[in-house]
Amino acid sequence: MTHDILVYLSKTVGLIWLMGFFLIVVIRAYSPSRRKAYDAAARSVLQDEGDGDA
Repeated sequence: MTHDILVYLSKTVGLIWLMGFFLIVVIRAYSPSRRKAYDAAARSVLQDEGDGDA
């Protein structure tokens, strides 16, 4: 294998791998079945109004 072939393969396979990873992340982030867990995580960092800690 020459250097040019290895560079071509790494650029092609790397791009395909990163795009696949991106699609998996987007699908998981916008999945309606995960909305309840994401809402709970978003509210968990907020204080309750009755705590009295400022």
